[in-house]
Amino acid sequence: MIILFLIFLLKEPSVAIEGARFGLLLWAEHLLPSLLPFLILTQLLIRSGYLDAMMNKLHISYPYFVLLAGTLFGFPMGAKLTVDLYAEGNLSEKEASLLFILANQMSPAFVGGYILTETLHMPALIPATYLILYGPSVCYALLQLHRQHNHSETGSLRFKHKKSASGLQMDLAVLDAGMMNSFEIMLKLGGYIMLFSILSSLCKHVLIEFPAFCTFLTGILEITGAVRMINDYFSNAYVTYVAILAATAFGGCSGIAQTASIIRTGQKGTDLSMSHYIRGRILVAAVTALCAALLYPFIT
Repeated sequence: MIILFLIFLLKEPSVAIEGARFGLLLWAEHLLPSLLPFLILTQLLIRSGYLDAMMNKLHISYPYFVLLAGTLFGFPMGAKLTVDLYAEGNLSEKEASLLFILANQMSPAFVGGYILTETLHMPALIPATYLILYGPSVCYALLQLHRQHNHSETGSLRFKHKKSASGLQMDLAVLDAGMMNSFEIMLKLGGYIMLFSILSSLCKHVLIEFPAFCTFLTGILEITGAVRMINDYFSNAYVTYVAILAATAFGGCSGIAQTASIIRTGQKGTDLSMSHYIRGRILVAAVTALCAALLYPFIT
């Protein structure tokens, strides 16, 4: 496969360049400005100890913070927060295994802006779509966390001891370490996005005579290109909406590769199972497709 991919790069450089350009523009124009500030901020809070102080002061447990922040800030913040707090000992293995799937969703800004407004031209469906995409995952996560809380007297849902003021540290060393870690994550994400954008361009070029299979394969590979392909292929608005939400909930192979890269950056992140993550994403996609199929006639 690598040899065939290399032959494609040499034989069709214009197609490869177009795919690489699309991936890099997507990274630079959307992912970098929307995600990097949150990455740096959370790194500073965790490394300085101020996140511990905030959680204790506000009486918020770490799993609920990860679920809320990961859902609001969007992929891959959920996975990153899970790995960092798991490495710090603020999440149990069960909580981390649950949250790095259910708190690692596509951001509401991407769904409401790129998918519903720019592509589907259905901004009126934004509230209902948020409910369909995030409602089942958030509700299930809350139920599971509550169940773990009730069955564990020593789990991380119990509030930890407060750090003393002397344990808080915010200096240039913490800032530098947080920024460098954030930049490393962003560069990795950019590389994966570019790679899978090239693969999507390869599929569209080679499988041009098989549009149905090409659309399906692109939907599995990379979500941004998949949204455009699905919208162009299906003429029925109902089918288009359900297919796009299912692909969005799955996140694509690009999203799986990015998540794998993130969880490998933490020493304890290697305990998390990517096969478990993939099965979870498939299940989330199936539930999302079912909810979208049932509710679409009532929200349009």
